[in-house]
Amino acid sequence: MALSNIIHEKLSDQISNAEQIKAIRSAFNTVKNRQKENIKRISNLEERKKRLRETKEYCTGNQSLLELAVKNLRSNGVKVHIARTKEDALSMVQDEIGDEKLIVKSKSNVSKEIGLNKFLESKGVNIIETDIGDRIIQLAKDNPSHPTGPASHLTRYDIAEILFEHLGEFVEPDPETLTKIFRDEISGYIGKANIGITGANAVAAEEGAIMLLHNEGNILEVMHRQKKHIILAGIDKIYPDIDEAFNAAKLQTFFATGSIITSYINVISG
Repeated sequence: MALSNIIHEKLSDQISNAEQIKAIRSAFNTVKNRQKENIKRISNLEERKKRLRETKEYCTGNQSLLELAVKNLRSNGVKVHIARTKEDALSMVQDEIGDEKLIVKSKSNVSKEIGLNKFLESKGVNIIETDIGDRIIQLAKDNPSHPTGPASHLTRYDIAEILFEHLGEFVEPDPETLTKIFRDEISGYIGKANIGITGANAVAAEEGAIMLLHNEGNILEVMHRQKKHIILAGIDKIYPDIDEAFNAAKLQTFFATGSIITSYINVISG
C-alpha cells in the first residue's frame, strides 16, 4: 500500500473518531444539563442515595433473600429458572423458545453479557432489538458505546447511512424521520413475534414482583406477546420489597437520563 494511502486511512480514522467523540459529548451534555435542571426537584437525593447503598449492601450475596424472591415469584405464577453459568442460561432460554424463529427483545445488559443474540442467531433464530439505540447498533454490527445510550457515538448522518445500507434507499438524516422509520420497522416485527424477551430493573422479594422501566413504550409491547414473556435478571436486581425497588428506580432514572421519572414503569406480579 502506498504511503499516501496509509496516511489517508489514518486521517480518515482520526476524523471518524473525532466525530464519534463529539456525538458522545453532545449526548451526555444533554443528560448533565437535564440533571442540573431537575436536581432541585429531588429534595432528599442524598438520603435516597444513602438508602440505596445500604439496601444494596444488605441484598448482595443474601441467599435467604434470593430464596424468598424465588418462592414468592413462583407463588404468583411466575416460572423461575436459576442459571449458575452462562451456558445454563442460554440453554434455558433456548428451551423456553422452542421452535419459534422470530423473537423480539428489549434492552437487557444480561443478555449482552451472555451473548444471547449471537447464540440464538447460530440456532437460526431471528432476534430483533426493539430499543431504537440497540436496533441501530444491531444493524451496524457495532459495539454499544454506553449501557443506557448504546448509539451515542453515532451522528444522525451515520444513522442515515446505516439505514441506507439496511433498506437500500436514501433516508433523510432528520431525527424525526429516522425515529419514525425505526419505530415502524420494529412495530412490524413485534406484531409477528409470539415471544418477547426483556431484562428487569428490579425484583421485589417480598411481593414476588418484577419492575421494568422504559421510555420508548416498546417493553409494554414486547412483554405482551401472545405466547410467552421471558425475563433475564441477575441476582443483583433483587430488592427486599417494592418500596426499595422504587427508590432504586428513581435514582437509576435520574443518573442515567437526568429525568426524575421514566415515561413507563411496569410492575409484573403474576
